[in-house]
Amino acid sequence: MRPATIVRWAALLLVAVAIPAAGFWMFQAVQPAIEKASARFDGDAVQAVLRQGKPTVAEFGSDKCVGCREMKKILDGLSREHGASITVVSVDVLANRDYIRRYQIQAMPTQIFFDAEGREVSRHMGPMSREDILFKLGLNALPPETAARRS
Repeated sequence: MRPATIVRWAALLLVAVAIPAAGFWMFQAVQPAIEKASARFDGDAVQAVLRQGKPTVAEFGSDKCVGCREMKKILDGLSREHGASITVVSVDVLANRDYIRRYQIQAMPTQIFFDAEGREVSRHMGPMSREDILFKLGLNALPPETAARRS
């Protein structure tokens, strides 16, 4: 093989490895604003978050579920934008299976909405839009389909 061909292949290999590695590093560097159920909570992570006295959405899913990963992006954005007025908690039900029974989770993802007093007001199974979540948390005055008809 000629030296120019070797250099081209080496550059191609470097690019093929460097770009995915840089993307993975950048993805890992972004810290989500969503509370995660982990060992840092004593007992029930959802109940610990409900004590904050804010409307809360608890998302029950897994990183292995495509719909759950889509919901995490939406919920992370909502947490960043409305973090002063709402709380978002994410529970990996495959890693914490006792939540399945405790909160009667039948599908992934499942979102449970709580008012500021910690009472369950609604639940939804499957992915949902940002606007629907804001409505269920009481941050939108009109349901998304009504707001769309008015405009």
